Amino acid sequence: MKTAQNKIKHILLDVNVCVDFIVNRSLSPQEKKTFFMVLFNHDIVPFVPAFSIDTLYYILNSSMKKEKQQARSAVWQLLKFTELLHTTDASVNLAFSSGFSDFEDGMINALAESGHMDAIITNNIDDFTRSSLPVFRPMEFISLFH
Repeated sequence: MKTAQNKIKHILLDVNVCVDFIVNRSLSPQEKKTFFMVLFNHDIVPFVPAFSIDTLYYILNSSMKKEKQQARSAVWQLLKFTELLHTTDASVNLAFSSGFSDFEDGMINALAESGHMDAIITNNIDDFTRSSLPVFRPMEFISLFH
């Protein structure tokens, strides 16, 4: 039987996890470091939905009252450690036909499926009960490797 160490090579980070990484909202700095060490040590590539970048910037700048330059810098730092997964016609069509009650969650799931991701990392796992992919909270994901 394959273990998580050799099955999971590509993960999609939900925007809520990206916010958490940037502002240390639900993960401590040590937990964040451990998460990225797991990715590095197991050759796992983290992806972020390209359509979430403007949402991430908006959340940081408007809702969390970060200065524009600080928000830009934080998003830029995240992009140094992740790759963008771009929306396609196929992923939009899949999202519309997915049956997800929340379209953004449907889009994230559709991107993950059509982009051949091995898992979705989110703090809202209940939003992804319709997903065919494994869905983990960040700390659950870390525990697969420790």
